[in-house]
Amino acid sequence: MEHGLVVMRRMKSVMSVYTGKRSISWEKTVEKMTPYLLVLPALVSLFIFTLLPLIMTLLLSATNWNLISDGFDWIAFENYKRLMSEHDFWNVVKNTFVFSFFSVGFTLIFAILSAVLLDKKIMGVRFFRSFMFLPYITPMVAISTVWIWMFDQHFGLINWVLGLFRIGPAPWLTKPGWAITALIIMKIWKVLGYYTIMLLAGMQNIPDHLYEAARIDGAGEGFIFRKITLPLLSPYILFVMIVAIIASFQDFDQIFMMTRGGPANSTNMIIYYLYQFGFNFFEVGYACSVAVILFTVLFLITWFQMYISKKWVNYL
Repeated sequence: MEHGLVVMRRMKSVMSVYTGKRSISWEKTVEKMTPYLLVLPALVSLFIFTLLPLIMTLLLSATNWNLISDGFDWIAFENYKRLMSEHDFWNVVKNTFVFSFFSVGFTLIFAILSAVLLDKKIMGVRFFRSFMFLPYITPMVAISTVWIWMFDQHFGLINWVLGLFRIGPAPWLTKPGWAITALIIMKIWKVLGYYTIMLLAGMQNIPDHLYEAARIDGAGEGFIFRKITLPLLSPYILFVMIVAIIASFQDFDQIFMMTRGGPANSTNMIIYYLYQFGFNFFEVGYACSVAVILFTVLFLITWFQMYISKKWVNYL
């Protein structure tokens, strides 16, 4: 009898140890899986709305699908060969790079200067910061409508102001060189406040003791700006450059509302060229090949910026 009780007790102790080990193992498994379960919704969204469209675009670029038919033929690299031989495509690429270079360049210069001014502790500076940000949050369709009137050759506000200085009316939206200039001016006005606020935030993160030490040593404001502000602001400048270039290559609303790629195809950009072939001419395969080229160009530009940033970007 006693021997049986001893055996039962040992079995219970073994079972309790085994059960305890199982519970510990289960808790560790749950603990390891919890982070993956938490990020799973984001990963699913990333796959459905980002990776899957990229894969489908790449696949469709090798077809002649016309958006309407339920079938298509695989034509491999024919769309890309056609793309490389199209004179209109290279004209569109040139327009896009010109628009991006001047709009991003001038926006960056003006944003840095505006951030310096708005960083001053003067009365009403908060109002000016908010006021500068207003154009960015205003819908592009409404802004484009207003700017079309402002750029009107006969009744526009801009030509009226130029007339006060005895300057003849400019054909802002009716001649090739003037039209892309008008788009650049409007683009700078639209996004200047957004990038100014970004750079202002970076400027306010620079430690004050660096400025105080420089002023004690007798450094002037110009020297302080060149040797302290700009170097320590360089990570934010890099971010603004990357974001601004990507956004300039993807501008669509402004072109669609104001010029439709004209006059004489002088303001047609890559993204609008893609739209034309995809939804006007129903050549989806060709449009997808344009999208792949656009993605590749932006990827290479971003990679190049990150690569050369090691030589001029300074981190605290």
